[in-house]
Amino acid sequence: MAKQTYDTGKTFFTGSAGRWATAQLKKAALEGKALSAAALRTLDTLRKDEWKHFDDALVAEGVIRLVGVADLIAAGNVIPVPNAMGKTVFEYEKITDMDAATTSLDGISRSDNDRQEFELNQLPLPITHKDFFINLRVLAASRERGESLDTTQVRTAGRVVAEQLENMLFNGGKTFGGLPIYGYTTHPDAVDTGFGTGGDWGQAAKTGENILADVQTMLAALKANRFYGPYVIYVPADADVKLSGDFKANSDKTIRQRLLEVEGISAIRTADQLATSHVVMVQMTRDVAAWVQGETLQTIQWDEYGGFEVNFKAFAIGVPLIRSDIAGRSGVYHMHD
Repeated sequence: MAKQTYDTGKTFFTGSAGRWATAQLKKAALEGKALSAAALRTLDTLRKDEWKHFDDALVAEGVIRLVGVADLIAAGNVIPVPNAMGKTVFEYEKITDMDAATTSLDGISRSDNDRQEFELNQLPLPITHKDFFINLRVLAASRERGESLDTTQVRTAGRVVAEQLENMLFNGGKTFGGLPIYGYTTHPDAVDTGFGTGGDWGQAAKTGENILADVQTMLAALKANRFYGPYVIYVPADADVKLSGDFKANSDKTIRQRLLEVEGISAIRTADQLATSHVVMVQMTRDVAAWVQGETLQTIQWDEYGGFEVNFKAFAIGVPLIRSDIAGRSGVYHMHD
């Protein structure tokens, strides 16, 4: 009688178990080497094509949900953080301005000797993540039928992580160790006022001329703070509908088209993480707002219950850095009820 054998989860997947590479991370930490998220990812459980299938779904969903963050990245306002897995705090500096320059015919006259002052600040660098799992038999069945893995879970995980990153940019995040994460609407130095005539931009009584007057108010305040554009205006969903209406009765332009004619306004974007009755104008330069990027949106994997449960974590390391100078001048304007 032939000896009976049993396949285990480890045998089914071939190679070593796809567990979270704790040993590799511990070894790297003890040796003072970089802690890489790539070390947590293996080809043991998911094959190369399956990982690609997951990654494509994750990134596609993240791109849809990231509006404000994507604008910062597109503008080049990104501060990369090497070895972000091994860092929990990001340090940056606030800088003073200099006095006015001197004008002379000979260029010999000395101007007032000046020196900029630097103030060190810190920003938490947390991980934003969402966990999900796939049963071993579901994975086995998909391979048996030659079908692609269902990406519903990874899409949903990517969406909620991206939404949380976007929410931090507009509404701020948690405080870690006494260090807050500020967003466009929560930074203490952002210009903060109420709406003008007609109320918020989603109100039926708010006219195109009223909205234009609000924009002119914001422009004047930011220019007084020495921020001269280009500017992006972020509006909630209800205001987006309003901006599609005529600027005036029987006008050949929408409110949005009229606002985009204002010098310095480069874009008007709808942000679903911006609450109703809030509008934000931001100078899209790195000295006003930047995205501190540690790890891009990705997934890692490990096994439990003898390989019967394949666990995944969709995660990213990134936070907004909303800046102001030492004098408290900001290039962000927050208008709300």
